[in-house]
Amino acid sequence: MHSCKTLPRTHRERSASPTEPTFSSSWTPARREPYTRAVPRAGVAAMVVFALGAPAWAGRIHCTPDSVPVGPVCVDTYEASVWSIPASSSRLIARVQAGKADAAELTAGGATQLGAIPPSGCTYTEYPDSFPATGSWTAPLYAASVAGVPPSTCITWFQAEQACRLSGKRLLRNEEWQGAAAGTPDPGLSDDGTTTCATNSPFAALTGARGGCVSSWGAHDMVGNVWEWVAEWVNPATGCTSWDEAHGGDLSCMGLGSSTSTTLAMSVGAVTSREVVSFDPNLPGAMIRGGNFATGTRNGVFAVFTGVNPSNISRSTGFRCAR
Repeated sequence: MHSCKTLPRTHRERSASPTEPTFSSSWTPARREPYTRAVPRAGVAAMVVFALGAPAWAGRIHCTPDSVPVGPVCVDTYEASVWSIPASSSRLIARVQAGKADAAELTAGGATQLGAIPPSGCTYTEYPDSFPATGSWTAPLYAASVAGVPPSTCITWFQAEQACRLSGKRLLRNEEWQGAAAGTPDPGLSDDGTTTCATNSPFAALTGARGGCVSSWGAHDMVGNVWEWVAEWVNPATGCTSWDEAHGGDLSCMGLGSSTSTTLAMSVGAVTSREVVSFDPNLPGAMIRGGNFATGTRNGVFAVFTGVNPSNISRSTGFRCAR
């Protein structure tokens, strides 16, 4: 017959002492009142309050100077420009990573912009061998959100993703891009060449130069100018269609085509001209958003194109980062 053994005090349940914090085991909602829960803090029960009807991030997000708050995310104000910064300029690198450097400071500090959108096609030498198309870099480059410079393009998804990370940021996810673009005016064919979004222009505008091309959240140039990589990979598009009139009639190339959709080859020609390289429908499709400076009514807040691989290089495709 076995007898029960009394466990030492260190293995038995103890009642709380005055010096030990206490824990509440459940949330206690009250109608139209905050949720409360006791949590330990420095030996004293602290109260965490979640206001009903308000998101947890409300009033608490503090974005860097180069970005705007979009819900719980800090989205770069401007399309990315890629910079080579001397390794010895550690202070300037830190300021870029903190979102505090502007174009004048970058130039004065010895930084050089790379991949500025070219007047004709990409040369495929826009970035050095130390920052190859695969993204497997040996010397870093940095993605800055600054006004008054050409957006950097001719860049693969892999390079864009790494440039964001090296700058303490990341590519936006698709739904984050969609949210940040909300409210951006879409002039379509009525681009005035000065203040509206660049949707029907001979060339891309400098970042932030089109004063009327700003979203409800304060992000610039999210319609037209250059297509922007977002984070997701998807099945590559094999056909295209257009959104309805309520959604601007914007281009949509997602997934499998149908008998009523435009062929991908036709849409590729309209979207990127001769700039699509080595598209393989058996590889992943990567997503670009917003349109470019010359595709008119196909541009817009809802414009989406997945008929390119992550390895694609185009003079009309750039990117934007977020934190």
